[in-house]
Amino acid sequence: MPQFLRTSPPAASLDRAAATHTWRGRLSLAGVGLLAASAAIAGVVAPSQAGPERIADPAPRAAAGSGLFANGAPSGKVRVRTGGSREVGMRFSPKVRGTVTGMRVWKPRAARSTTPRTGSLWTARGRQLRTATFSRSSRKGWVSVRFAEPVTVRPGKTYVVSAFAASGTHAVTRSGLSKTRATDALTASAGKNGVYRSKRGAGFPNRASGTKDNYWVDVRFVPARTTTTTPPTTQAGPCVGEANTPGGADPWGGCWPGPHNTGYPHGLPGDSRTPVTLTPYNGPMTIRTCGVVIDSKQVNGTLLIEAGNGTTSPSTPCVTIRNSLVRGVIFAEKSSYGPTVIEDTEVAPTDLPFWENIGRSNFYATRVNSHGGQGVIKCESNCVARDSWVHGMELGGAYHYNAFGGNGTDHFTIDHNYGSCGDWAAVSDPVDDAGCSAVIGFYGDYAPVQDITITRNFLASAFADSGQSIHRQAAYCLNPGYYPGKPYPDTARIVVTDNVFARGSTRKCGVYGPSNSLHGRGAVNDNVWDRNRFVDGAPISRPTE
Repeated sequence: MPQFLRTSPPAASLDRAAATHTWRGRLSLAGVGLLAASAAIAGVVAPSQAGPERIADPAPRAAAGSGLFANGAPSGKVRVRTGGSREVGMRFSPKVRGTVTGMRVWKPRAARSTTPRTGSLWTARGRQLRTATFSRSSRKGWVSVRFAEPVTVRPGKTYVVSAFAASGTHAVTRSGLSKTRATDALTASAGKNGVYRSKRGAGFPNRASGTKDNYWVDVRFVPARTTTTTPPTTQAGPCVGEANTPGGADPWGGCWPGPHNTGYPHGLPGDSRTPVTLTPYNGPMTIRTCGVVIDSKQVNGTLLIEAGNGTTSPSTPCVTIRNSLVRGVIFAEKSSYGPTVIEDTEVAPTDLPFWENIGRSNFYATRVNSHGGQGVIKCESNCVARDSWVHGMELGGAYHYNAFGGNGTDHFTIDHNYGSCGDWAAVSDPVDDAGCSAVIGFYGDYAPVQDITITRNFLASAFADSGQSIHRQAAYCLNPGYYPGKPYPDTARIVVTDNVFARGSTRKCGVYGPSNSLHGRGAVNDNVWDRNRFVDGAPISRPTE
């Protein structure tokens, strides 16, 4: 019997005892498969009832979209204001066409009575466009509300998003909006954009904070869809190798990521990028100030990013790493760090570190060759992995491996990558059931799994067909994140389109199949599954409980 089979819900898939860095997804994935199967046969409770760690006071359906602040705890010193009831908010402007679907606010205390009563969207002159009522929550953190109907907003126009703190309790960071906050879609220019109502009670927040305070009220914005089709991915040089292999032709007229078009350019056949000559990196290994650019360097160790500029856009990087070889990992633990832009870089640890090869928030990885170590490109919030090759991990310890994934993820785009798990480059004393969870795997251990786009990727596992080694391969090549046994069992707004699954020795990519359940029975939650197929063209139907 494969070692990753379990007859009861497994333990959490990230081991906090190992400083929160040990990847622990494999048990989770096996548990999902068995729970989903038993649900279909025996009719277990609905996802909203499953698991003792489920939030007792259900929150309203979260609003789709993104805002101006990262998804973790606010950066800087957050004070708790108490007193009379108060409406607080923020001015912002869209950069592009789109809709506002709702809003959110940081709730600084756990008491249910401190939950904001309403959230609203206004014009700059005080006309209310939408309002909605919060469900009371007994947890500290971001709470959100969805408007009954989205509101179309215009680029360049100023709007106000606000929350009514009926209890008078709300968060505030002094001078927290003294610098511009910006993403690719939204901006709040430096200045007096923190606003509040001069009178008690609910209503338009008509007065700007004289000290440029941030009340941690945020918008949920969805850019308008364009009508143009996605062009074929442009790769450096002609394809190298057979179709649907690393570097070979993909189905859209481009090339899959592989040896010649990822990592630092060094003159491999077929690579039309200008070769670089690496020189030793002599800068800090722990980066605590923004503005660092590492270009054409060999970095002999791990880079820890501990700086941030308050943005979540690759156009405003805090740290840039390009055309380089990193013989360690690249790791930013807090969502307030970054953005970290990683381009045309090889990440290849010389050992098997606790940390993932690239992680954990606010990074943008393009044309990366990630191998060795745990291999995985892992995200908690606001990440992009594109045109990258993840492969050849080191099997060891009791680790559970994925090429891409997370243990509670919000906003991760995984676009046109070649990922594999189980093609071990090295083996160093694996114990217990060490091996692959999935090629792409998400697990709702510490936060919801939501707003993830997985498109035009190649997923491969099941490289072994007999003996103990098959137990080290992925149970499923894709685990989208639905798992009734987790503290956050449901998925929302997971878009899975145009992905290609290798057959492998099992003929179904993973040991048990190509993909685990995308969502519970009847609980679509705006999830999308379309045009996913095996490498031989056979379609893969939507996986549900």
